[in-house]
Amino acid sequence: MQAKNIYGENIDAIQSKFSEATKDGFAPTLAIVFCSITQDRKALGEFFTKKNVTVFGSTTAGEIIDDEVLEHSTVVMLLDMNTNNFKILHEEGADTHTIAMNIAQKAKQAFSNPSVIIISSGLTIDAEQIIKGVQEVDKNIPLFGGLAGDDLTMKSSYVFSNDFESANALIALAIDGDKIHIHGMATSGWDDIGIEKIITRSEGNVVYTIDDEPAADVFVKFFKFTGAVDTAAEIIVMNFAQYPLQLKKDNGNVVLRSPMMSDPDTKALIFAGGIPQGSRVKFSVPPGFDLVEKTAERISAMRNEVANPDAVIMFSCKARHLALGPMMSDEAGKIRSIWNKPLLGFFTYGEIGAVKGNSCDFHNETCSMVVMEEIK
Repeated sequence: MQAKNIYGENIDAIQSKFSEATKDGFAPTLAIVFCSITQDRKALGEFFTKKNVTVFGSTTAGEIIDDEVLEHSTVVMLLDMNTNNFKILHEEGADTHTIAMNIAQKAKQAFSNPSVIIISSGLTIDAEQIIKGVQEVDKNIPLFGGLAGDDLTMKSSYVFSNDFESANALIALAIDGDKIHIHGMATSGWDDIGIEKIITRSEGNVVYTIDDEPAADVFVKFFKFTGAVDTAAEIIVMNFAQYPLQLKKDNGNVVLRSPMMSDPDTKALIFAGGIPQGSRVKFSVPPGFDLVEKTAERISAMRNEVANPDAVIMFSCKARHLALGPMMSDEAGKIRSIWNKPLLGFFTYGEIGAVKGNSCDFHNETCSMVVMEEIK
């Protein structure tokens, strides 16, 4: 299986670079497309349909291609994967748990041993329900992915394929695990700070009070933020999201939960993933400048599982990008150098993957890597 990456700031550039990539006889069947909400998604779908290429697409909060970090662009990984070895699945609806179960059931109908890369649109969903829904069908399905972004406008994110688009859906790339080996790892590196606090009132991914105080007020007081947090969603993303809550789950996994939005009436915070009432949490802060080296070192351990992949996909949290700034390009470059293979990714509003030695979970502030290798 061969992979080639192309990118552009408009559909004309994508068409031109596609022609350049295929002039040697390369015949892609699958396009993984990550793009800004400013890009013409309809034109992208129509173009790839004409080329008989199936699209697996998501909007972003920034794009990653090889060792470059971009904004307001389209990045594409073209793969000549055997069409019998993959299937695009999508389900639309408000009940995330149910539509995730439907995706998993369809994946198992398509392949006896499926692996699934899944992306969700929507800004207020409880992404924990994606994992619960899939695992209720089959706990052994390898599962990776993330939440679509919208350039931090916090209005609406999308998933799409050739003739499908939705701001309230799951889209999945289901792959025959007997033909394509997929392996992944999630790593964060954020450090906890302060004393333990208790989630005293929550429903799903909405936290109303922490230690019996309004959740937004607790963040403001702890980090001494200034400004009216009840007036602008971007304040939540730019400030609060870089200081997630660290949550130890019943299964032993330690995950981070970043606030996405605030309810101005109740001062509740809406997180990307669920935080059960009664949970004990700590605040987390961005790590030191050695994070890039540590991340690359942890991910390089994946070479023991897949030494020579055909393609690498990266789901990295947008809040991580905000915290690390220009160092994100260094991180992408170091990760790409591990295998020196085409790398494509985007900045997400949450990540799905497994920390080494643990089961799959939903994360924030995390880099979730996926490598794909055709079994010869």
